[in-house]
Amino acid sequence: MSIVIPTCNRADVLSRCLAALAEQTHHDFEIVIVDDASTDNTQDAIRTYDPGRSDIDVVRLRNEAHAGANPSRNRGIAAASGSLIAFLDCDCIARADWLERLVAPWSIEGGERIAGTTGMVEDAPAKSLFDVTFKGTHRIQGAGDATRLIAGNMCIRRDLLMRYRLDEDRAQRVQKQDGTPDVSVSGRGDEEGIHLILRAAGFTLKAVPDAVVLHEHHLGGVAFLRQAFRGGRSAARLVYKFNLAQRLDMLPFMLALLTLPFGFVWRPIFGISAFFLMGGIAAIVYNDLFRKKKTLAETVISFPLLLIYYMVRLVGYAGESIRLRVTRHNVNRVSLANFAGDAGAREQ
Repeated sequence: MSIVIPTCNRADVLSRCLAALAEQTHHDFEIVIVDDASTDNTQDAIRTYDPGRSDIDVVRLRNEAHAGANPSRNRGIAAASGSLIAFLDCDCIARADWLERLVAPWSIEGGERIAGTTGMVEDAPAKSLFDVTFKGTHRIQGAGDATRLIAGNMCIRRDLLMRYRLDEDRAQRVQKQDGTPDVSVSGRGDEEGIHLILRAAGFTLKAVPDAVVLHEHHLGGVAFLRQAFRGGRSAARLVYKFNLAQRLDMLPFMLALLTLPFGFVWRPIFGISAFFLMGGIAAIVYNDLFRKKKTLAETVISFPLLLIYYMVRLVGYAGESIRLRVTRHNVNRVSLANFAGDAGAREQ
């Protein structure tokens, strides 16, 4: 059993992340820490870390140049010795029973058909309206078959990770003016590629809502907008790479903007644009209340920012979609049909 943790310039929260792993009720595992060319005191935190338990091994790796989260995870996978590999982001603090519960589905009858599990990500108390707006983004919806994977709280069989690898075609991390990575911007859909492949191959994925981590990540205004823009770009790259249908969260707003200019030619089309816009608004409100589990008050006060978030995300999505089709790039296209039947073939 291995845990892979990519990290970059987050020494403060990384120390809390590692301390929580020393309290795990699960036994006999290794922690693979991949320092993605940090320039703060991350190396000191890693070098001095001692879990204080003889049943926990620590593997320390460092990238000489900044590579990004998934390349760092892939390096950790290659160095790991466990048949199951759990992933934890360095700003996630695991409950004491996190690992024990995350791997539990493999111990039940039929567990050999499970490719991966994913757990619940709870948000730290909000420090700003930006945090309230982003609250619940990484939640999973109940137990049973997983409809998504969460990169900061998931576990996947190593043999499948070595076969398929985590997707390295996501948009790269934003850099600050001094050239160092901007770690205030997080999710770029790092796990979506492997999720699509495992589902297409016919493997089973399980949601484990009682495998809980606390996400200690806070957003300022600039980071919030960057998160929206870069998230939109990454979503476009995913759609392009796997030849997917347009994203449902983007589609109503795209249709509203595309039809709007025609309203100046024939005024009734303004009503069609308004219909698409209201459909998009209804979808994000429903998502906030019933999937992200925000209160009504949180939904109301964060709605203006959420609408701005989706508009900025749409700009990133549309711009990257166009760029991928008219310029040279490094995104290699993949047909999910190529993976169909892999699960059955490997079981024979």
